[in-house]
Amino acid sequence: MSVRLEQFIKFTTDSVGLERTFRLFQATVQILASFAIPFDLLLYTLTLSTGATPSASSVRVILKALNQRLGLARRFFRLFRFLESFNAAHKFYFKLSSPKTRKGEPRGYWVRAEPWLDVFARTFNGMYLLLEASTIVDALQIPGLAVWTPEWERTIAVEAQRFWLFSLVCGCLYNVLEIPLTMASMPPPDLPASGAEEKRRSGSKQDSISEKGRDTPNEETNEEEAEEFKSKSAEKLEERSRIWRQQVSAKTYKLGRAATANALDIILPGSVVGWVKVEPGTVGLAMFVTTILTGMEVWERCGREVSGI
Repeated sequence: MSVRLEQFIKFTTDSVGLERTFRLFQATVQILASFAIPFDLLLYTLTLSTGATPSASSVRVILKALNQRLGLARRFFRLFRFLESFNAAHKFYFKLSSPKTRKGEPRGYWVRAEPWLDVFARTFNGMYLLLEASTIVDALQIPGLAVWTPEWERTIAVEAQRFWLFSLVCGCLYNVLEIPLTMASMPPPDLPASGAEEKRRSGSKQDSISEKGRDTPNEETNEEEAEEFKSKSAEKLEERSRIWRQQVSAKTYKLGRAATANALDIILPGSVVGWVKVEPGTVGLAMFVTTILTGMEVWERCGREVSGI
């Protein structure tokens, strides 16, 4: 079995990967229902497959119901995820509040504030998931089964989206600030040995030759060894520089990808609370793009698990 196939199986059976897959389906359904060209293509495809032209209004009703069902299915995968968010925020809070952290070297304002943005992001995300989980029974829409009144259920749903928006803003700011700090914490590799170091190495070799009974050192040999040392030093520096560039590029790429996903995801809760005025199709497009961006991280993690890295 190929590695890619094993990675795909791992992704589709992972709880987070499966939730991302359903999210991609939901975004696709919302795009189909919101834009004319994709919707017409869907009608044409249904006509070819069934042999009859379906009603546009009935197809829109089906797409709306499918969108709601997919959204409800995704909620079960993150029902208790608020525990994970609160636990991570709790650990980071005590780490930042420890005496060792506070007695460290003097740092600038943004350097001190940056890790707290991560704590706030996880705390707000935990509040969002907690409030969402409290309305899961009402979301089933079973007659006679409800925890909240309809008015309270709508209010809690909106407030949950508000906490999610705060979480996304803090997460986006954290990722953006983390990029220059990551580059600053990973200095480039050292330069090759200086001339003084080369002379010291050459002098030690001359002494060892003199101890064997030779009265004068072989200057040509020393020059060849010095040139060889310079060549090897340059090769090692180039190799270390290449590895350093790869590490910095990988970390900044992941941070930039996360910042982009958080920034685009702001459209979703922003439209619910009324702070961002967009059409449902725009929400669907943003959801589609951010699902791919966030799903890439899960895909890479599944690849590492399959490879045993």
